[in-house]
Amino acid sequence: MIKLNKQKINEAMEIADNSSGLEALATLPEMDMLEIVNNYESPISFKNTLKMVLFNIERGTYLNEIIVYLKHHPALRDADIIFFNELDYGLLRTENKNISAEISKELGMNYIFGIEFMELTTNGKKGQNQEAFHGNAIMSRFKLYDPIILRLPLLYDWYQDEQKRFGTRIAIFAKILVRDNEIGLICTHLENRTTPEGRKVQMKTILEEAEKRFDNIPIVIAGDMNTNTFDGSKASEAMRMYEAFKAEPDRIKAPEKYEPLLELVKNYGYDYMTSNVTGKITRRKPIAGKGILEMNLDWFFTRGMRCLETTVVNTIFTRAELLGVKNMEESEGIEISDHNAICGKFIVDSTA
Repeated sequence: MIKLNKQKINEAMEIADNSSGLEALATLPEMDMLEIVNNYESPISFKNTLKMVLFNIERGTYLNEIIVYLKHHPALRDADIIFFNELDYGLLRTENKNISAEISKELGMNYIFGIEFMELTTNGKKGQNQEAFHGNAIMSRFKLYDPIILRLPLLYDWYQDEQKRFGTRIAIFAKILVRDNEIGLICTHLENRTTPEGRKVQMKTILEEAEKRFDNIPIVIAGDMNTNTFDGSKASEAMRMYEAFKAEPDRIKAPEKYEPLLELVKNYGYDYMTSNVTGKITRRKPIAGKGILEMNLDWFFTRGMRCLETTVVNTIFTRAELLGVKNMEESEGIEISDHNAICGKFIVDSTA
């Protein structure tokens, strides 16, 4: 991955100060580069099903615990494909590690990493960021090929936020070959600081690109879709939603009533009902003075694939749920991410 020099970053910041973060991003084409690692041979497999996991790991702050869960939790271990959101790459807050590379090495999986944002602050920590990238990744036991990064329409300029950064939400596209079946994979993270209609616009961009790139092959789209059912650009809305979610349980059980992107993916021929646990909780958001707002944000959307089993894994560290882990008492009860992981077993649907 390219490390941008300080002068170029400063020049981009000057442009952003006088115009927008999007115009500054146009001067940083390096941010559209993908890191691709295909160090591991595709398995010789005669199994019909693929285990897929989706996990927003909240930067990778609790990296060791995350790796232990991926290696030892019965629902997560031995995954064939993992879609990751929110991985740091060279950020002081996570010890300047390349989180994707660390996980890839531990799991023995190939990966593609794409940059959503370059972080421009250290949040008061002493020291310096290195690459300062934050993004998404796809990991696979199969070779990953034909990758692209697709930048989604800008709906919130994060350069103007107190968490100052360059970039946009993205989708990573790639293909794998399994038993002579080519499968299209898409990992994305939609905007939280926008309306449900805004997220629909971003999803339509992804679906139209998939029509062009993955014609007549099975497709899995996975990611934190931020289907929070409200306008996340207004801080007051989150406070109001704490009570609204109690009064309107369909915000969890039937978010399609509030989030039009779900009807959109259905109209494009994707399944979201059988590929996910109905009414699942995948995000825990603390609300000051109130408690935890639980939301249903993370999804598999599939076309030409049939889901045989789907599960939600609570990511508050619980040793009793892990196979072969006898120590790590100090990690008991740690929230290793503010998102739960979801996983499913999928098979190519020959009737599709």
